[in-house]
Amino acid sequence: MKGFLKWISTISRFTKMQLDKEFRDYGFNGSQHIYIMKICENPGIAQEDLLSAFNVNASNVTRALTHLEKENYIVRVQNKDNRRCYNIYPTQRAKDAYPFIIDTLKHWNSKILEEFTEEEKSQFIEFLARAGNHMLDFVYHR
Repeated sequence: MKGFLKWISTISRFTKMQLDKEFRDYGFNGSQHIYIMKICENPGIAQEDLLSAFNVNASNVTRALTHLEKENYIVRVQNKDNRRCYNIYPTQRAKDAYPFIIDTLKHWNSKILEEFTEEEKSQFIEFLARAGNHMLDFVYHR
């Protein structure tokens, strides 16, 4: 498996760089777009549900949401039943950016998988998901 981590790192690094470039004019970066997508797809999602959705720590979620709120992409509303929790809603600006995010990701995914057959694409995604789930189990259920 020589080079496995090198290529995973390369794909990750260049994807982040490209998405940062694509989203720069919108006022968010290649890490923050996932929050806009998830919130547009699940208006009113609890802030704590974003932790498990993206497997990140609370400070990352808070930092991303603070930025997106400042840029008028989201609104945080205190939960009526639990005043320590917030529900997150997309603004019109987020809804307007959503199709661009989807198109950008589709384009980037197609570039990454450009010379793959349909079967290879399916297998590649399956293998990545299996590896990712294995790592989640390893890290969180040691």
